[in-house]
Amino acid sequence: MTESKIFISKATQRNWDKLKSSRTDRLTRRANKSRSQKIITPEGYVMAASLPRFVEELREACYPINDLIFSLCALYVEHNRVNEANRQRFLEEYAHYQRIELEVPRQILKNRQDDWIGFVYQSLTAEGHRILKGLYYTKPVIVNEMLSDISLLNGEKLLDPCCGSGIFLLKVQRAQMEQLYGIDNDPLAVMIAKANLMVKFNESSVYPQIYQMDFLLHASSALGDLRFDYIVTNPPWGTEKGKLHASEIVQSKEKASLFFTESFKFLNQNGIQHFLLPSSVLKIMVHADLRRFVTHETRMESLKCYRERFKGVFTDFVSLKVSKKPIFGKQNYVVYGANNEVSRKEFVPREDDFCAIPMLNDRDEAIMNKVERMRHDDLSHSRWALGIITGNNAKVLKDRPRKGLEPIYTGKDISKYNLKKANRYIKYNRADFQQCAKDEFYRAKEKLVYKFVSSHLCFSYDDKQRLFLNSANILIPDVEGMSVKTVLAFLNSSLFNFLYVKRFNDLKILQGNLSTLPFPKITAEQDEKLSALVNCALSGDKEAPKEIDELIFSFYGFDLEEIGLITQ
Repeated sequence: MTESKIFISKATQRNWDKLKSSRTDRLTRRANKSRSQKIITPEGYVMAASLPRFVEELREACYPINDLIFSLCALYVEHNRVNEANRQRFLEEYAHYQRIELEVPRQILKNRQDDWIGFVYQSLTAEGHRILKGLYYTKPVIVNEMLSDISLLNGEKLLDPCCGSGIFLLKVQRAQMEQLYGIDNDPLAVMIAKANLMVKFNESSVYPQIYQMDFLLHASSALGDLRFDYIVTNPPWGTEKGKLHASEIVQSKEKASLFFTESFKFLNQNGIQHFLLPSSVLKIMVHADLRRFVTHETRMESLKCYRERFKGVFTDFVSLKVSKKPIFGKQNYVVYGANNEVSRKEFVPREDDFCAIPMLNDRDEAIMNKVERMRHDDLSHSRWALGIITGNNAKVLKDRPRKGLEPIYTGKDISKYNLKKANRYIKYNRADFQQCAKDEFYRAKEKLVYKFVSSHLCFSYDDKQRLFLNSANILIPDVEGMSVKTVLAFLNSSLFNFLYVKRFNDLKILQGNLSTLPFPKITAEQDEKLSALVNCALSGDKEAPKEIDELIFSFYGFDLEEIGLITQ
């Protein structure tokens, strides 16, 4: 049997060679989700109560997925009396699939509002295939929000360049078949989208304008001079692999960025483009090219930040709406806060980039400005390191202490100020690890460690030269006029947690974000007092963190109402 090709990065291959790891073993581990056979049922996608049971029956039957989806689509268009010419054309187009005799409950077949076949497809597709294909479809409630202000009453055209099974096209209100266009590279998703639109517009003689192709490679030749009044989608996320799209605008090869900039070329002069994107586009360096593009080439109309996540995806997301009305200088845009309050802000782009967009009401903004005015230093010139990446925790980590082993701590072991008791042990041999920081970080006289995966700041103090896994990151701070313990007091304070959450709203504590936090200038006496309070906290004094908060609030002169907003 010929061994199948496995595509991994050169860095990954070096690490595996170093650890003497089997490719097959590594790629079948749980951590490699692109090979995962786990089935994830989409929640909140279709409300029909009888559908999950029907899906279970299909799972047990083990039909070939291509033939099954075709058979469901054929039944669907036949049951809902689709225009005869369109029905015949559809059946001829997909005649290469085998028809399966199925019994589909009538209440499912007559459902013309939901993408129930898309639900079936997702529910029968393994996690690894969904990752490779980008099959994380958007909940209808989010689709409806993104489409809420779209009207096609005057003949406008709408394009979904990553349409999947057509949920955005299906949910557009006040539209006709000829106004809707979709593109996707998944043949089964395209087939489902066509069936969905034919059923919705069952009397239309226009055949669905849904095309199977790689949008990034072939859209220009396929669409030609077509331009659209609305382009709305949830694009694939992650790095574009294989044959890369040549882009003068986006060099990072992030798929979301590539789809955004390529789609913008097909927007009418007064058109609107609305994308669902990972929240990382607002903050991390790899998306800087997209942020520059939005700043200089578009007018930002609105930004909505969602706290929920797609099942199986560990990131939150935003919807970004822009128009083709570039205005450099001051721009107005709408920001939706945590409680969906709406505020219109004035935004002045910088020449190089724009920062992460804050989700602030006026009171939040006033508090943040008050802190910012007292900025004296930050963590941008401090030293940072990652915890140890063993490459095989199950093999390297031990549950019990033994001679030659020392404790090693994880992110879960970090609490504010103090570390919890370690429950893992390791032999510290740098050559055995996949990645390891320099000894000077782990063995530093004083260092701070923090949870990497967290929605709030949580820092511990270490002066015992302890080891940490990569779920914990290391900071050796350098802030003028402040001891390490005083920096710890600020980072664990209610005020800095307020600043961080309002500013970044992320599930990961990133070095780039921490580096921007504003530290004030304090006196030697204030530094000494804060350090003493930290010593009390390290000794187990439960009142010390409250006293630290009160002292830090006093530096800024906050009143009781402002303190209440920060600590609520």
